[in-house]
Amino acid sequence: MNDLEFVTSAHGVPEVRLTLLAVPSSVVLARELVRYTLTNWGFDREVIDDASLVMSEIVSNAVAATPGHRIRLGCALRAGAPLLECWDPSPGLPVRCPPSLTSENGRGLAIVTALAKETGTRPSATGEGKVVWARMHS
Repeated sequence: MNDLEFVTSAHGVPEVRLTLLAVPSSVVLARELVRYTLTNWGFDREVIDDASLVMSEIVSNAVAATPGHRIRLGCALRAGAPLLECWDPSPGLPVRCPPSLTSENGRGLAIVTALAKETGTRPSATGEGKVVWARMHS
């Protein structure tokens, strides 16, 4: 089920893609994918740690939205900065809500927007689901 691709675009931009099942253990794989990729691309520890946490939060939301379905992750370079993406088949957009002091959930999007330079969502190219993305600081 898991499918890992190392690709280079027509413009020479490296990208790593990984297809996983939307299950909680996939969050660990997503984090390690980012850590491994950004280490090999020469980023410093702070960027790697921030990007790993951001991908964890994005994938956690995809797992919650589409348990048991396939999700696709991407890690690429855009303008010298890591671009993290996660596609899931749910059309529902992530919603940022203020967590209560005792809540175990609800902080993910706040973490993503605090650590990333830019974030957003877009419809998938196939029209099924959406892509949640975050461009990190370089």
